[in-house]
Amino acid sequence: MGFTLLTHLPYSPVLALSDFFLFSDLKNMLAGKKLTSNDEVIAETGVFLIRKRNLYYKYTRCIGLQDNYAE
Repeated sequence: MGFTLLTHLPYSPVLALSDFFLFSDLKNMLAGKKLTSNDEVIAETGVFLIRKRNLYYKYTRCIGLQDNYAE
C-alpha cells in the first residue's frame, strides 16, 4: 500500500504537549512584527517568557489563597 514503517517516533519525545502550545502562543505574539536581527528575536522571546512566568506566579498565588482576593 506504499506505507513505510518508521523506526523512530514521528514527534520529539523531549517536547511535551505544553511546549507546542507555548510555541503557538509565541508565534501569535510575534505575528506581524518586523524583526531585523537575532538580538531582537531573543529580546522579544525573553519578554514573552517573562510574561508567561509572571502569569504562572499569579495563578499559583490565587490557588494558594483559595480564590480569596489579593492585590
